[in-house]
Amino acid sequence: MNKGHKALLAELKKQSPNQSHAQHSFSYTGSKHKFYSTSVPVQRRIIKEWLKDNEVSTVEVLAVVDSLYYGQSHEEKTMASYLLGYRKDVRTLVKTSDLDKWLGELVGWAEVDALCQNIFGADEVLAKWNEWRSFLVKLSKDLNINKRRASLVLLVSPTWRSTDDRLHQLAYENIERLKREKEILITKAISWLLRSMTHTRKSEVEEYLNKNEESLPKIALRETRRKILTGTKN
Repeated sequence: MNKGHKALLAELKKQSPNQSHAQHSFSYTGSKHKFYSTSVPVQRRIIKEWLKDNEVSTVEVLAVVDSLYYGQSHEEKTMASYLLGYRKDVRTLVKTSDLDKWLGELVGWAEVDALCQNIFGADEVLAKWNEWRSFLVKLSKDLNINKRRASLVLLVSPTWRSTDDRLHQLAYENIERLKREKEILITKAISWLLRSMTHTRKSEVEEYLNKNEESLPKIALRETRRKILTGTKN
């Protein structure tokens, strides 16, 4: 275990309301990893204080991130993603092969989304487009459902912020590949991605819904159409 990882884990345990024994969080997060019941704001505070109190290089932070993903608890894995989100300099060193490896350690929507939502922006994806495109297509075909979810969620923020044809075309391709799956990990992710795309391409998404009404998940149709009409999914 990395030295920085040890320090963060010690503080995590100190802040946990379940210090005597870790709990499972399957009913909420979809993960059976140890669960310390430490809130996201507390996790983020721990990370920010650690960054403030320690002068660590880009390479050293990446090593901490890598170590955290192999931790035993849900919070270690989510904290790895939050730490990555705070340091764009660290993300420049991350390869898609690293992401593939880390995703193999994540289970359930909360862990997957912590890494895949709002960490890598459109500019970062487009800067290495050929690598990212191959990676996202590969994820959409993976036997691991968590990776298939990641192939959708990783495109949520980029398509919400950018009108670039490449991002949106790939989003449709991955949705087409996965739209007949029934698991909620996938159907909700399809809904989320389509709703994000309405921010920059509303009429195009509406047309896509109409053309694929019979094959798209019902929840995706319902939530995306509600988003188009009201601006919210509820």
